[in-house]
Amino acid sequence: MKPFLKAAIVFYLVIYESFAAAQHAAEFTANYRASANGLGASALRKLEILDGGLYQLSNSLEAMFAGQVIARLSQTSEFYLNSHQLIPQSYDYLLSGISTRTTAISYDWDAGIAASSNNDESWSIKLVSGVMDELSHQFALRLRIQRGETENLEFELIDEDEIEVNRYRLLGKEILNTTLGRLNSTQFELLQTESSQRTTKIWLADDWQYLLIKIEQEDQSGLHIKLELENATLAGQKVAPLAN
Repeated sequence: MKPFLKAAIVFYLVIYESFAAAQHAAEFTANYRASANGLGASALRKLEILDGGLYQLSNSLEAMFAGQVIARLSQTSEFYLNSHQLIPQSYDYLLSGISTRTTAISYDWDAGIAASSNNDESWSIKLVSGVMDELSHQFALRLRIQRGETENLEFELIDEDEIEVNRYRLLGKEILNTTLGRLNSTQFELLQTESSQRTTKIWLADDWQYLLIKIEQEDQSGLHIKLELENATLAGQKVAPLAN
């Protein structure tokens, strides 16, 4: 496999894991298609409410090349909601295929410690209020937007042995053309950090509890990645476009 193609695959999986996101407390199932400089992939994400009020957000992705599955990714985040405060309980990540990676986070709020691991390495991280992971922080982003908050969108999340901050900026409103048809959307940008020189934009569906519609990301090498909604069911209702 050519080095650039392998880099495209890995880069696509990185963006997917970063933005595989829950949208609201309502259960949903959403299917997406993706491309990374010609490489195709399909993704499924689901939010379920389990016994005891535990929320489980799961994501799965398959990357294809020449008609063959060459990489699989799966993620699960479990958390509680309490008065609009999200309390994460666990996070699991598995990548297989062209490369392998296993990541896990277990939150012990009583002890104030999170056990974080990446492959064979592990760490203990001191918990502070509001700390989350890649999936659960996106759920929290949607909740804040639904409450009308569009400024100071900052989230602390565990990344291996440290806590990093993700910051989002509102870009504006747009009627977006999708596979389903036209959808009202709000566009945000994930602000760059010193360690990540990528331009990342996301579009959320205004009329569907800010369901993720689209992601676009481009890095300095010119690698362009796109993730787009194909179909979804939210709270038992099929997502439908604007009337003509």
